[in-house]
This record gives sequence, structure tokens and C-alpha cells, in this order.
Amino acid sequence: MIGILSFFFFIILFLIKTDSIANFDISIYNLLAMNMNDGLTNIFRSITFLGSEASIAGICIIALIITFHLKKRKIGLVIAACVTFNSLFSEGLKMIIQRPRPEILQLATESSFSFPSSHTLASVSLCGILLYFVLKWEGDKSLKIISSTMLVLLPILIGISRIYLGVHNASDVLGGAILAMILLLIEISIIEKNGYF
Repeated sequence: MIGILSFFFFIILFLIKTDSIANFDISIYNLLAMNMNDGLTNIFRSITFLGSEASIAGICIIALIITFHLKKRKIGLVIAACVTFNSLFSEGLKMIIQRPRPEILQLATESSFSFPSSHTLASVSLCGILLYFVLKWEGDKSLKIISSTMLVLLPILIGISRIYLGVHNASDVLGGAILAMILLLIEISIIEKNGYF
């Protein structure tokens, strides 16, 4: 799975570098922009905040407090470590690739480079590692299904919000999601190989 995801990530990167993915990006943006209105814009602004550094950091801190209280501190530390490492990796990659933000109507303000989408990568990283622990949890099945569904849907909605608000191309969001999944699979394999839990 890591190999397949890595293949798709490098394909996206190649298409970006050769400027061969512009039509795809424009098509996805136009599809979302067709239904643009003030109400939807406010909703997506709220959703995109959930993927911001402040929101992700806050959730990690809450996870640390809860897991320390439950004497499951390893889980909290793993969540924080994975999200922090993946986010730093993303920022480093941005500086190397240096893809400009899309030249379209931007309904939010961003100053960094565009690829990969940090909001998407951070939200996939956080929700992905939380999903891993939820699926391992031997608790109420209904609660597991509800929690799992929310953890899958949230990063998707955050990614869509980044495109809708005009601060990322669809390929930025897709690249961020794929990169997060690659890193998570590596991290989870390390966790299980070393028998941390």
C-alpha cells in the first residue's frame, strides 16, 4: 500500500512540476465555485478552521490530557508525535517545491506555499491516527462506527473547504492527503513492530 500511494504521490508531483495538472485543478475548483454563496462560504470557513494549526494543536493537547488522565499516556504521546512530525515534514516539503498559491478568488488569507496542503495533511494525520486507535478499541460498536465515520469525513470536508476558499488547488489537497497516509502507514508499522500497545 505504501508503494502504491508513493507512486501516485510522485505522479502528482511530476504533473505539478510539468504544469500538466492545471486543467484538473481548474475543473474541480469550477465545480465547487458553481454553488458559491455567502452561507456556504461561512460554513467552509468554519470547517477549514478545524484543520488550522491552532485547532490541530488544541486537539492534540486535549488528547494528551485525556490519555494522561486515563493512564494511557503512550497513546497521547504517539498522537502528538505523529501529527507534529507529519506537519513539520509537510512544511519542509513546501519550502523545497515552492508551488505558488492558485491565482483565483481567495476567500481566506494564506502566505506560505501551496503544495502540499498543510490543513489537509494535518487533519488526515490527526484523524488517521485517532481512527487507528478507535478501530483497536474494544468498546461499543455503535460508538466505534459513529466515531470512525466522523474521522473519515472531517479531513475530506477540510480538503474540500481549502479548494472552495481558493487557497489550494485540488492537487495540493490530494497530495497532502496521500502524503499523510504514507507517513501514517509507516508510523503505524513502527508502532506495531515494536509492540508499543
